[in-house]
Amino acid sequence: MLSACRRILKPGGRTAFLTIEAAPGLSKADRRRANAAGPPGVAMPTSYVSILQSLRFEAITATDLTTEYRTTQRHWIDASLRHQDGLQAAMGDQAFEDRVTNRQVTLDAAEEGLLRRVLYTARRPG
Repeated sequence: MLSACRRILKPGGRTAFLTIEAAPGLSKADRRRANAAGPPGVAMPTSYVSILQSLRFEAITATDLTTEYRTTQRHWIDASLRHQDGLQAAMGDQAFEDRVTNRQVTLDAAEEGLLRRVLYTARRPG
């Protein structure tokens, strides 16, 4: 995806994306816990900074938005539970339960310092 972004950007064009990743400096055991708690991309073996650098992006920034992410996740969970009956009717019981459980697992991992939410920006050389 990032390769395609670079290809379609005009020289000097910028890209930005949000991701959830393992926090830096985790022990092997904590890294395994982060991989299990996060979305599939958390387990990737290289960093987004490395990927962006290998694609020759410049002015790469990484902004940690974990605090805001935790707040948002709590609100999503609370709202889902407040509207549980309607959501279960629309999604089905299992899908609703899976969604709430997955959000809670990810939130717990972020609160434990295993996962973080990061905004990356980069510029195609101009």
